Amino acid sequence: MTKLLPTHAHPLAFLRDRLGLGAEPYLRRVAERHAALGYGTMATRREKVSRWENGTAVPELTAQLAMADLHRVPPEAVHTLGWPDWLLLTLDNRTVIDLPWTQAGMLHALADTARGGLLMDRRGFLIATGATLTGAADHWFTSLGHPAPAATEGRLQVDHQMVDRIEQRLDDLRRLDDTLGSGGLRSLAAEELSFAARLLDDARYTEDVGRRLHSAVAEASRINGWLAFDAGQHAAAQRHYLTALRAAAGADDHATGANTLAFMAIQVYSVGRPAEAVDLVQTAQRAVARTATPRVQAMLHARLARSYAKTGRRTDCAHALSDAYEALDRGPRDDDPAWAYWFNRGELENLAGSCALDLGDPSRALRHFDAALAAAYGQSGCQRDHALFLTRAAEAHLVQDDVDHAVGRATEAVVLLGGVASARSSGSLDSLCAQLARRRDSATARDFLSSYAG
Repeated sequence: MTKLLPTHAHPLAFLRDRLGLGAEPYLRRVAERHAALGYGTMATRREKVSRWENGTAVPELTAQLAMADLHRVPPEAVHTLGWPDWLLLTLDNRTVIDLPWTQAGMLHALADTARGGLLMDRRGFLIATGATLTGAADHWFTSLGHPAPAATEGRLQVDHQMVDRIEQRLDDLRRLDDTLGSGGLRSLAAEELSFAARLLDDARYTEDVGRRLHSAVAEASRINGWLAFDAGQHAAAQRHYLTALRAAAGADDHATGANTLAFMAIQVYSVGRPAEAVDLVQTAQRAVARTATPRVQAMLHARLARSYAKTGRRTDCAHALSDAYEALDRGPRDDDPAWAYWFNRGELENLAGSCALDLGDPSRALRHFDAALAAAYGQSGCQRDHALFLTRAAEAHLVQDDVDHAVGRATEAVVLLGGVASARSSGSLDSLCAQLARRRDSATARDFLSSYAG
């Protein structure tokens, strides 16, 4: 079996591996460009590359500019991003999009995503939008019904008990994220994905075990995508989400793929593309129309409502929320997916409040946010998201010129975020502070801003 998952600690090693170049041949190319740019001669000893890649030395600026010119990266990126981050601009983001929707294509996409690890794009923009993005969702949908075959080669036999342990580790990751946020978990999640992916590529398993293993890899990639999104790294997040869809197709796992599309929807409406979010959620709903548990149905209806609210479609949003409440009232059930644990009445009330806030109805928003607290949402262990919704409640109070209550909610959010590393939640709080800064005529606002800054 071809091994698809070599690991690289440095993006330059990854880049050279893709080019098929050893240290000295690569340096000779850089030296030629160095001279052509008028920077003079440059030594080409292989030890130089080793020092660059193990972190004991940084290339001279002229060497970096020659490398950037070789790889068609603008010199401004070298100055702006610094070493080695500008090298990330050489990675081909389209790999995960353009590969065929086959088992081999899935393994190559997984390898490409796993290689990048924490070094994947930090540029903060999406790699797929519009028809490209919705086309990927359609590819997943049409690939269902063709699970990957059993694997008969490999050094290790994977059985159901081993997959049980992998699934338990993923459940632990999900619940740690609820409390800690993305900052402290990304390296651990990357290792979990790499481990599961290696088993998928280099082990023996029956078709039943293979389906579960593909599902575990899909969920691991989805978790990595969510953590990257929470950290504000959108390209990395989307690579993981698209890879998760491929693995879910290999498992013929409608529910895990639908959940991935729902998380993709959060990302795209968060960056101002809500119409695409509507398309993604509707594809997810088609895929699980006959099989989803009431809780999963409710989650998808709520995510559709959030997408509609972002587009300003008030009536459609109301219908989707009504469907979400009705479905949730029919659950939970023993066959709910393990990843669906977080969707409860408090979560739905908070999402309904967020919809109302987006649609310009702060009074309704506060009623829903208060209903979430009455449903014990703050006691559910979702510390990061609880802080986020408190911040949104503060925004609703501020729209009503109620600075005192806005600061009260914001203060609660600050306390909750004390041990949480989440760019998404802290960014929301920073936005609220910017709004409070325009209310400096209020002593309450001034005191809060002074305390927060300190």
